[in-house]
Amino acid sequence: MIRKYGQEPFHLVFLHGGPGAAGSVAAPCRELGKYAGILEPWQSKYSVAELVEELHLQISDFAASPVTLIGHSWGAWLALLYAAAYGQNVKALIWIGCPPLEDSYVPLINQRRLANLSARDGQSLLQALAVLKKADAVRQQEALQTVDALCQKADFFCPLLEEEDLPASDEKAFAAVWPQAAALRTKGTLLKAAQLLACPLTLIHGEQDPHPLQGVSAPLTRLGVSFNEIILPRCGHTPWAEKYARKTFFDALRAAVQKNTYIFKR
Repeated sequence: MIRKYGQEPFHLVFLHGGPGAAGSVAAPCRELGKYAGILEPWQSKYSVAELVEELHLQISDFAASPVTLIGHSWGAWLALLYAAAYGQNVKALIWIGCPPLEDSYVPLINQRRLANLSARDGQSLLQALAVLKKADAVRQQEALQTVDALCQKADFFCPLLEEEDLPASDEKAFAAVWPQAAALRTKGTLLKAAQLLACPLTLIHGEQDPHPLQGVSAPLTRLGVSFNEIILPRCGHTPWAEKYARKTFFDALRAAVQKNTYIFKR
């Protein structure tokens, strides 16, 4: 499935997070659709390799290549893997709230999340994470729902009220894809993919995002991968849903797209 915003040609493609959070980037797609043609693919496969190929078909069938590929959270990793495999189809990359590219930064995520939660919520999060590692499938399902709810709470600085009801996350997709994606980080595959990039890269990151920006910027710098960095103050993991950062985010996003691709229509 793919949603279209604005008018052809579709030079922009915005990838959702999760894995399995289809529909979660509808709000920024609607905003960008006021100025340019943008596609919102809903990924539906259950392996990383299949997701890359599914995205390739979606871009080949609907987009005006080369595209600016925008990825939020897990979507940033998918954008990276796609650009490494099909660089000729990508004019620029924009990563929003990208997770760390190396395992050594992963413990910081929960540390920062716990700092954003009450003691009671923090204890609930730790207990649910423990259940995910050891319990049966039924208890794991319940624990995953708890983890998702508390991580959402911890990942915001000052959230706006929900604008609409979003589709429920595909928990099966998350359970199938995330371990594969995490293994790519552990094995260094993400860093190898980054070394293959031949297009401009922009990082947009909330200053209060529990995912530490240095987990992305430091490995890229060490590898000699150039990038532009935009840090949003008073902002968590999802900038367009933040009270204080929403306008700054859209200004930065539009500027990044315009710089690397073409002039927006007025």
